Amino acid sequence: MLTMAVRTAIVFCVFACIAAMVVGCTSTQRPAEYEAKPTGTIMRVAHRGGAALAPENTLAAFANGLKTDADALELDIHLSKDGVLMVAHDPLLQRTTGESGGIIDYEAAVLRTMNAAKTHPQADTFGFQSIPTLEEVLVLAETATRPVLLQIEIKVKQDGTRYENIEEKLVEMLRTFNRIDSSIIISFDFPSLTTIKQLEPKLKTGALISKAYMTKIGAKGPKAVAEDLASLGVDYVGINQVYLSQTLYDEFRAKGLKVGVWTVNEPQAIEKFAAMNVDFITSDRPDLLKELLDK
Repeated sequence: MLTMAVRTAIVFCVFACIAAMVVGCTSTQRPAEYEAKPTGTIMRVAHRGGAALAPENTLAAFANGLKTDADALELDIHLSKDGVLMVAHDPLLQRTTGESGGIIDYEAAVLRTMNAAKTHPQADTFGFQSIPTLEEVLVLAETATRPVLLQIEIKVKQDGTRYENIEEKLVEMLRTFNRIDSSIIISFDFPSLTTIKQLEPKLKTGALISKAYMTKIGAKGPKAVAEDLASLGVDYVGINQVYLSQTLYDEFRAKGLKVGVWTVNEPQAIEKFAAMNVDFITSDRPDLLKELLDK
């Protein structure tokens, strides 16, 4: 666990490195207590920090997400070889860093020497961006000038198996940062969400719907999907925009589920789901969400 002095140093270095790209971020501390968006408004979620604007799941992306006034930052977590919560989408390193192997194959200190912006189209502009730890992202989030929620997706290994004790480590970290009431834990792995609720009932959870799930359960119809997901005891359903029809939306609502949609990057689609009154829209373009939803 980082000391307060180290946390402060991290924040200083982050903003010193990305100040040229992310102008206007400040170091004002967040309020002690957070509240979710008021009823009837739509939560604007920066997908991987805003993957169309900066290298995904990097401190530069999350700082930029804060700059766009996103209501929530979405991020993904894995475990390193030595059990540190690392922020990255893929279990393998090749796509973003150009390195071989997976996150589970390296200790955190080694992973942090890898450039998560290496394959990004604007790699030269953003410079070196290490694979961040969850703790570093939480430290950065403390500098937000307005309340910001975190949507944290628990990932699985390349072979589809779960990381041992990842849920326990996540809950402990969120307690340390007083983030239980301002985080939503999401996953395609439903047993992981059940474990989260058992460990910390106050944490909000959201089930993500995969193509495989819709092929299997979705074939039974919208009512069957809503009933199945409601039986999990989750608070939210996060669904690919391709699968969210008005009928399915109505069934979710009938079961008392909150509904979010991803990954929505086109203006027409954003306006469509806003008119449907979903609870959150996740986008690689948080700047576009702000422009269209804050009218």
